[in-house]
Amino acid sequence: MKSVPLAVAKSEFWQLIVLLLADAVYLFVIIPLGIQDPEGFGIDQGLPPSFSARLAALLAAALMLLRLAQLRWGSASEVAPAAFADSDTDNPAGLPLRGLTGMVVALAFSIVLVPLVGFYAGAVVLLLVLLLVLGERSWPSLVLYPAIVTLLVWGLFAQLLSIRLPSGTLFGS
Repeated sequence: MKSVPLAVAKSEFWQLIVLLLADAVYLFVIIPLGIQDPEGFGIDQGLPPSFSARLAALLAAALMLLRLAQLRWGSASEVAPAAFADSDTDNPAGLPLRGLTGMVVALAFSIVLVPLVGFYAGAVVLLLVLLLVLGERSWPSLVLYPAIVTLLVWGLFAQLLSIRLPSGTLFGS
């Protein structure tokens, strides 16, 4: 791995410190003032209204602290943004075919697949097509990754948070 130049690391370090301070203000000031949890609200009634905001703030802080640790102990690497091309030999100066294909697939997912077959079946198709667009050709990966992601989304939304996602006109009641 290539280490980050000192000037870039210093700049990123201070940016992360400022973002961590902003995240702390959000977590300890804005959330308590802006999202009122009912008195005596327990876990048996479900998750409190402030749960998602607190979780997002804590996850953001954890990621920033991880990046700060990488910068501090030198295991971080500078990654240049990838240029869009539809194969490794193509000139990236043309149209970003992979990006455009991903957008078209996402639009088809939201406009056609979800209303027709539902969120979960549509998500499997979406992930399968996106993996193919990204160049994955291994059939075990093409089957396993969409299944795992869809099961995790189902477990989080349907089971843990009790949020029903659209079932579609083909499979809906």
